[in-house]
Amino acid sequence: MWIRMGTFRAKPELVEALVSIYNERAVPKVRAVPGNVACLLLEPSESGDEYVVITIWKDQAAAAQYEASGEAAEVVALVRHCFAGPPTLRSFASGSQAGI
Repeated sequence: MWIRMGTFRAKPELVEALVSIYNERAVPKVRAVPGNVACLLLEPSESGDEYVVITIWKDQAAAAQYEASGEAAEVVALVRHCFAGPPTLRSFASGSQAGI
């Protein structure tokens, strides 16, 4: 599996919009992409901490195709106005498929 993890801080006044837009519009869009296994928005337990977005892919090729298609940029564009600063994106390989 291939995991993409994005972290960012949200503008406090737009947190409610961020959560709503991401869960109602972005998650279904990502989940419809071939090779996507999961798409999650993790909300911080402490106000002001970073939000985390995790997408899990069947393999690195599926994630790369999603990026190359422009769909990833479309998803980010849905919520970019809620960011309080630039996001950080990291990628991970995992053989822990039994955990899902």
